[in-house]
Amino acid sequence: MRDGVTGPDSPNEQPAMNAMLARLDRYPLLVLALVLIGAFATSCVAPLTGLYIVEGLGEPPWKTSLVAIVQVCVTLLTNRAYGRAIDRGVPIRFLVIPSVTCFAAGMLLLGTFQVYWVYLAIVSVLLGVGSGVLSVVYSFGRLFAEQTGRNIAKFNGFLRMQTSLGWMVGPAVSLTVFGAYGFAVTYYAIAALAVIWFGVCLMVVPAAFRTHHPGMLDPNAKIPFNRGLLVACIPVFLLGSGNVVFVSAMPLYFSTELGLMPSAAGLELTVKCFVEVVVIYYCASIIRKVGERKGMVIAAILAIIFFGAIHSADSLADVLVLSVLDGLYYGIFAGISMTFVQNFAPEQPGVATSYYMSSLFVGGLVGNLLTGLVASAFDFRTTTLFACGLAAIGCFVLMLMREAKHSKRTIGTA
Repeated sequence: MRDGVTGPDSPNEQPAMNAMLARLDRYPLLVLALVLIGAFATSCVAPLTGLYIVEGLGEPPWKTSLVAIVQVCVTLLTNRAYGRAIDRGVPIRFLVIPSVTCFAAGMLLLGTFQVYWVYLAIVSVLLGVGSGVLSVVYSFGRLFAEQTGRNIAKFNGFLRMQTSLGWMVGPAVSLTVFGAYGFAVTYYAIAALAVIWFGVCLMVVPAAFRTHHPGMLDPNAKIPFNRGLLVACIPVFLLGSGNVVFVSAMPLYFSTELGLMPSAAGLELTVKCFVEVVVIYYCASIIRKVGERKGMVIAAILAIIFFGAIHSADSLADVLVLSVLDGLYYGIFAGISMTFVQNFAPEQPGVATSYYMSSLFVGGLVGNLLTGLVASAFDFRTTTLFACGLAAIGCFVLMLMREAKHSKRTIGTA
């Protein structure tokens, strides 16, 4: 066992805890597998929401926004509660299991009851709680890296890589199953996948695993306001929103305004995700050379260039070439942003990670709303300029910021 590992308070739990942590220390791929299967399961749901509400239930498209708003609001509240619970010393498994259970229950309800109000009033709440598991597993990964003496930046990059890999496969698989068998079978299949996810959680997350930062274990201690942490989330929100604006508008932009074949958007995402995964792998090296803040600035500058260039694209060749730049900027952003935010509150990994995930969720909601508004007022091509503007503001904020005082903590031994 590496130095710095602390276990649960109970002497009876200590040997079992040390044994399980030692097993994870030898096989860290188990932690990555936990994130991968979770990303795969949750990504399977994403492309079905609009189809289910509009085509499956026959409701107008604006009702999709109501479901998204409810789900994001519940997720924000869940992330806040989970983040504080982690930093108060609540065992990680105690938080993961209820979220995965809620996710599975939501899938079963969608497959069984084809009624809009069930989705809005019940399922969106369950999925909101279920989405909180992403923040928890990222916090688990951070704490695991700290307790086993790993390079935090590199391990965070591996965690984000699993998310990207899951999203590369999940939407395509769920849409394929839907095309062959319909909504009910697809949602039941995702529920079955959630059961497997549940089992992996039990196998991987030690029952007594919790934070090792003793200063945060007092339940009566008041968590001080961290202005730096809040400011660090602003560029994450802006760059995340810009990405969602483009991704939301891309299919219709390519097909209706550029006149490209329907598969163009899929090809762009495939190339982007492949480059993104490769770039994330090397993000720890980028951090060592320039630091987290400057790495984020590089990502923002590349995003500005990409959104400006894609606005002028007029052929499939242009799109595919620029998709490499898309993957490059987003890979740097995805590989660095979580560590960048966490370093502003290294003693509160739960709260810091919940802030990070909440920034992405709110950014996604705002991005989707902006896409509809801008496309309605102008056209889908114009949305790329709004994405470019969001990236530019994010770059400006990053240039005004200072490095986190604890940024060097992310560069440890592997």
